[in-house]
Amino acid sequence: MYAKNPLIRVASAGPVLLILGVFCFEWYAFNCIFMLRGLGRWKGEAIEVAFFRAFFFNAFWLLAIWSFLRCAFSDPGFVPRWWLDQNQGCRTEPSYFGWMPGRPSSCGKCEVPRPERAHHCSICGKCVLRMDHHCPWVGNCVGAYNHKYFILMLFYGILAAMTYGSSAAPVLAAMFGKGGGHWTIGNLGVKGWGLFSMGAVLAASLCLAMSILFLSHLWLMAVNRTSIEVAYAGRNPYSKGVSENAAQLCGRFGIDWLLPIPSFRPMTDGCKYIDYNRVDPECGV
Repeated sequence: MYAKNPLIRVASAGPVLLILGVFCFEWYAFNCIFMLRGLGRWKGEAIEVAFFRAFFFNAFWLLAIWSFLRCAFSDPGFVPRWWLDQNQGCRTEPSYFGWMPGRPSSCGKCEVPRPERAHHCSICGKCVLRMDHHCPWVGNCVGAYNHKYFILMLFYGILAAMTYGSSAAPVLAAMFGKGGGHWTIGNLGVKGWGLFSMGAVLAASLCLAMSILFLSHLWLMAVNRTSIEVAYAGRNPYSKGVSENAAQLCGRFGIDWLLPIPSFRPMTDGCKYIDYNRVDPECGV
């Protein structure tokens, strides 16, 4: 969504609209078909079950799409103008594939200095602070400023998909020949059954895919690496233990960890990592 090339920006909108379509379809299949037509429960279940299903699915769905939109439309961490102005004429080192703690490097493509841990995104055409990867599904890079939103999107997406999948457990079981004769309190109709079943399969598939991705990024956060840095050799100079590593990405622990909003108490601005920087008189980084 922030690419320099306008054609790439237009092309990036396709996958984003597709994911928004999936969000809307799952919401429709759950709320308009299962909850309204089927009354949200199977025969033999208490009415309280329907209220719990409606509350948890919609809460997780809302948090997931909020996180998705924040990840897609937030600045991922492009090198800020104030840093470039402050570091004009700064002594930099040629970029190489490895740790460069406290040392700004020179981008061979942008031809400007960039902070430590920043990398060039060939799709966006810009350098991104603590770049992890460019995600086509959000149409944006995942970097220092929106990596937290990306993780929350996966987390709440998994919970929403699990809620849908558990609600549709009789349908999924029947597809594998391990159940049958389960009926909702209300009448879904033939078309309604088809759409609700399609949503159940989609939710189960997404839950599996997102779980794998979520666990990998949870591990990256715990060891304070990015998908690029995971291949670096040698000791990680930024790792300080799981809690401090998580705080470096999400800020000091608080309720804001659970919401796709900027950290109340950030540990870094993405341009420098105080504990590891050396102060260079020729370069105030």
